[in-house]
Amino acid sequence: MLPSAFIPRFARLARRSVLAIALVMAPLCASATPPPVPGADDPAFDGAMQLWLADDEQAALPEFARLAQDGNIAARILLGLIDKIPALQGAYLAHLARPDRLEVMRAPGGFSGSNWLTQIDDLPLANAWRALWDVSAGIEVIRAFHDLGEPGAARRAMIYMALRNHPSMHALTPEQTDPELLYLLWPLLEPSDRSTVENMMPTLHPQRVLIGQPLDARVVDTWLDTSDAASPIAALCDAVCPDTGDTCRGTAYRALNSHNALLSLGTPSAALVSQAEFLASARGRASVMRRILLAVDLRGRRTMFAYMQEHSQCLADALIAENQRYMPRLTQRSD
Repeated sequence: MLPSAFIPRFARLARRSVLAIALVMAPLCASATPPPVPGADDPAFDGAMQLWLADDEQAALPEFARLAQDGNIAARILLGLIDKIPALQGAYLAHLARPDRLEVMRAPGGFSGSNWLTQIDDLPLANAWRALWDVSAGIEVIRAFHDLGEPGAARRAMIYMALRNHPSMHALTPEQTDPELLYLLWPLLEPSDRSTVENMMPTLHPQRVLIGQPLDARVVDTWLDTSDAASPIAALCDAVCPDTGDTCRGTAYRALNSHNALLSLGTPSAALVSQAEFLASARGRASVMRRILLAVDLRGRRTMFAYMQEHSQCLADALIAENQRYMPRLTQRSD
């Protein structure tokens, strides 16, 4: 028998699961156009966005902070997402002292400030992100992001639900699931039902590796060359290894070592900057490199770089240079 303290929480989960079933009965077709976000058309916000996309965090983030303090909703959303998603945090933030970082990134108040998304009242996009960070939230969050034209956030939401083993995941059917995420349903299905998912997966798709089927590395490399889902890696390799993109993409994917991570990369919000524009930017490429670096701890990076140098020297050079940006800065001594 469950302890009485757990009963209310499971009751809430059950109610959310009922709602989730109703919300996901329709298949997830093409995403809607993202609705406008208040403040996104402010010239000051656009100017700061262009600086951020150019990877000039030092100029962009204080300007976003000023705008957020003045009530700009778009700036609050962007800062809130950067604060929560490590891949979006660049070297400038990494070198800030904690008090300075909190001043730039968070709303004032309390010991550590508060995430700016908590300071937005009744905006569907902010509501969806806050719901995702609530561990009791169910798959209704996936539908919310999808209806808001945020396919990247919808994928992130489904990945989070799967990692949490949320009970509402059992309400999803393969037909209602993002085709790139069918592998997340596999562990939830009875063996007799898994053939449905398997038959919906393209024959030459790395998802098959994730359900225990062997797949030749060359097949995965072909998928990396052609799939929109692999565009974060493709955009990076097109920039740093224009002459050897095929080997770069395979090396980057294997160094990332997480299909979940690949499908979570990209724009913080399609309502603020499109996936294509973000991935083509210096900040977009830096975010992909940052996520690859975070795939291993500091001690493991030497091995990662050695692997890259063996398979894609240009990618190795780019990652080593990016890693150096995050290294502690040594104070120069004067004689």
